[in-house]
Amino acid sequence: MTPTSPANNFWLLLLLGFWAFYGLTGRDAWRAEEALALAPILDWLAGQVSVWATPAPLYTLFAGIAVKLHLAGGDVQDGARLISGLFTGIALLFTSFAARALYGAGYGSAAAIALVGGFGLMLRAHALLPDAALLAAWAILLYGVTAAKRQPRGGMLAIGIGLTLLLLGLRGLPDLFAGLAILLLPLWFPGQRDVARRQTVWRGLLLAAGLIGVGLVYLWGADHWQAWWRWHGVSQFSSINTPARAFSELPWFAWPLWPLAMAAIWHAHRRLPRATELHVPLFAVVVLLGAALVPAWSRDGALLPVLLPLALLSAYALENLRRGAAQAFYWFGALFFVVLVLAIWVYFAAIEWAYPVKLASRMARLTPTYSAGAVDAASVLVAVAATLIWLLAIPLFPRAKKRPILVWATGMILVWTLLVALYRPWIEAGWAYRPMIADMSRHLPADACLNTQVDPAMRTMLSLHLSRVSERADCPWILIQAARSAGKTGQTEATPGYSVIWEGVRPRYKSQIYRLEREDAGAH
Repeated sequence: MTPTSPANNFWLLLLLGFWAFYGLTGRDAWRAEEALALAPILDWLAGQVSVWATPAPLYTLFAGIAVKLHLAGGDVQDGARLISGLFTGIALLFTSFAARALYGAGYGSAAAIALVGGFGLMLRAHALLPDAALLAAWAILLYGVTAAKRQPRGGMLAIGIGLTLLLLGLRGLPDLFAGLAILLLPLWFPGQRDVARRQTVWRGLLLAAGLIGVGLVYLWGADHWQAWWRWHGVSQFSSINTPARAFSELPWFAWPLWPLAMAAIWHAHRRLPRATELHVPLFAVVVLLGAALVPAWSRDGALLPVLLPLALLSAYALENLRRGAAQAFYWFGALFFVVLVLAIWVYFAAIEWAYPVKLASRMARLTPTYSAGAVDAASVLVAVAATLIWLLAIPLFPRAKKRPILVWATGMILVWTLLVALYRPWIEAGWAYRPMIADMSRHLPADACLNTQVDPAMRTMLSLHLSRVSERADCPWILIQAARSAGKTGQTEATPGYSVIWEGVRPRYKSQIYRLEREDAGAH
């Protein structure tokens, strides 16, 4: 593949950096998964737990440091999301390094572009979740495996660091076993048994054993062993998902990488045993699909590492796509995103300008708490500029091997830009915890206490947004998670001896009803 010029690499780096960090700050948690990931960070910052007692020590540590350094003005959520952007950037960088080590110059940028084009990465890369750290650690390890022959020193360091991060800082034993499988299984094939590769792998394993050994000794000596083992030991295997549950999202999650990966396999199927450059990515796909049976921190976050070897195979496929297939893939992507972007603008017009009328009425029912006019002019200008630039750039994309995947990657970048610029206030009104908690807090006295009987995600967001209120089990004010029978409207039934003061929901989660009650005078 033709190497990317330094000037194009510079602009590509800027584009990927913009995509990784845009829209990470200034918003509340949109899903319970983010709130649950925030809880250990808050506990560690408050000095209540050791970082090793959290489910993802690596993510907790870096997110906490970002908050302490006021990288996002001291806001915990913004600081943690910036770390997600950092880990996403690391994953893109090492995926590029891995492709270059496997196939040579020119393939690195193709693999990074392919990874950005994957549908499943966009929301996970920009969420307050340790999944981005898992992706980065796997990217480092895969670079170590692919660079074992040509770059032995870098490969050794990457293998040692990658295995250590996966075991001590992320999911623990499941990823350690998966990493060992990816390292050792290819060595059974004759084309992978060269002396340089074997030496790099064994040296990397020795480095990993040393680093892990030092870490385990520290955990034992500092009395953190049991807390760490709880989240990273054999208990991880007790919650394995069924294949139907684990892979149900894979067809769209890994689009358009899996069709390109299949094209790569088809191109080399007659010489596959001799195509040594494909062995590591193929082994990695199989092993990481097995590892995806172990849940991560979001519903489909365990599938994220699978995108890495698929991106490597996609980069290989681009060089060997026939001209007709490449053109069809390019124009299908262009038309798909033109229609999608048009739909995004039509829905925005309905939300913000009440036109088309029927669609506006439907969107208003979805989020009745949203008030039109919340999107400022600067955000609209950003969205307009991004849309025009992309539409003008489509015909100007160079007729190079990377052209088919470039339209998918830039399309995904444009979609994320439009969602953040145009829809953030509307999403906040429908999904975020902050508006509901702010509405509830207006019904509490300034010095009130609160007895919370809610789900863990809501409890975390209360501690973040309602820190002025102390929590006590004997408090006359209680906040409970209520249930409403299907088809019924109005307030739910109050607890005996209490009066309902407030009842609210997040508009997009109407089944999660929260009710604030106050104990009646003389009830006890």
